[in-house]
Amino acid sequence: MHSSVPSESEFVKRARRFARRSLGLAYCCGLLLAGTTSAGVVAERLLGGSIHAALSVDVIVLGVAILAMTFTSRPLVTSFGDADAHAVARLRSSVVLLPQLLGVLCGIALVHLALRYSCFSALWWMSERPAQFVNDGVAALGTLTAVWACASRPLRMCLLLEMVGLLLLYRATGQHWHVDRAPRVFQASIQELVAAQVIAAATGLLAFRKFSAL
Repeated sequence: MHSSVPSESEFVKRARRFARRSLGLAYCCGLLLAGTTSAGVVAERLLGGSIHAALSVDVIVLGVAILAMTFTSRPLVTSFGDADAHAVARLRSSVVLLPQLLGVLCGIALVHLALRYSCFSALWWMSERPAQFVNDGVAALGTLTAVWACASRPLRMCLLLEMVGLLLLYRATGQHWHVDRAPRVFQASIQELVAAQVIAAATGLLAFRKFSAL
């Protein structure tokens, strides 16, 4: 009888094929997720914290997050038979999480680079400061954390708690460093919009996970 457990060399070959196929997709997921969240924060700043703009951005971010969750939740074990769970976990981190994080950083950088050389850079409240990068980072990384929590089987509540902790720390420390102000009265602060965006994405991902499992 032939064993269902692949040999070490066969496992390595399958792992390499999976890595080559998945690295680019994982990077693109992170890049697109950061691009939509960062562009959304920029739009909210330009439009004075418009709630209508925020809702439109939330819909777009949620759609991208669902695509990222669908990609992230692809079962690796079925790709490698009865492979060791720890090896699969390490593989998932290397070929999915790390490229996604790299994509997030590149996506934020690209949005701010485009903003720097756009006509809006002449507006003093659109000039780049550390606060803007923190806003984008919290929005993108908070959403990515929700993606990984919902992509796991079973649901990883610890990651959702980490997301909540990130938002609480963001709100608690914002008054000391936040300088992202436009010359009009915002309907909501940028911090409130960023936190709401992450919570909306996480809620939508949980709902999608629940109903897609039915």
